[in-house]
Amino acid sequence: MNFRQLVPAEAWQDLINRGQRRTYRRGSILLSQGESPSSVIALAEGTVKVVQVTEGGDSLTLTLRGSGEALGEMGAILDRPRSATVQAVSACVGYILASHAFRGYLERYQLATAVYRLAVDRMQHIERLRTDLASLSPSARMARVVVHLTREVGCPQSDGLLVELGMPREELAAMAAMSRSSAAPVLSQLQAAGILSLGRSQILVRDTARLELAARAANPRDDHAL
Repeated sequence: MNFRQLVPAEAWQDLINRGQRRTYRRGSILLSQGESPSSVIALAEGTVKVVQVTEGGDSLTLTLRGSGEALGEMGAILDRPRSATVQAVSACVGYILASHAFRGYLERYQLATAVYRLAVDRMQHIERLRTDLASLSPSARMARVVVHLTREVGCPQSDGLLVELGMPREELAAMAAMSRSSAAPVLSQLQAAGILSLGRSQILVRDTARLELAARAANPRDDHAL
């Protein structure tokens, strides 16, 4: 579920109407980690990635978000610096609303509690995903991450679900707690099994049921079941 699915249709349209329209090219930074939470962006078109920089200076892509999202909402609600950077992985259209106006909007539609719960549930899901990866086989790690991304931004096609990655393979590998050299044969295996089709910056999920089965393979020997 995303923000637009959570709120009534008229509430989403009101948010769009009140915001200032802005377009973003691929690679543009929409929000920066550590900055003041001065505004919220309603993402009407496109896909973005959420990136967090650790204290050691390493960058980790946490997830992708698609159209229908409110970006920077937790910073606005809690009045705390932004916890992650949001970068466009495709051309995007967003509507910017000042944080104080967004808080008024939530109060007007009595949405604050629901939006807060959605954000917390998502953060906990990402934390569980990262914890679970340690006990999974290599194929299951990658499959689990692709399942997650498909649920977040998968776009139905005639032959499957398309995920616009907009990131290099090493970034996808890092999401699965793997090196690029380790991830490459796993992706090739999933493709050879007819579960995925790999593009330069896209993944087409051809068999969702088998992908989810692969995501539950806890032991390396289970990878032969693909």
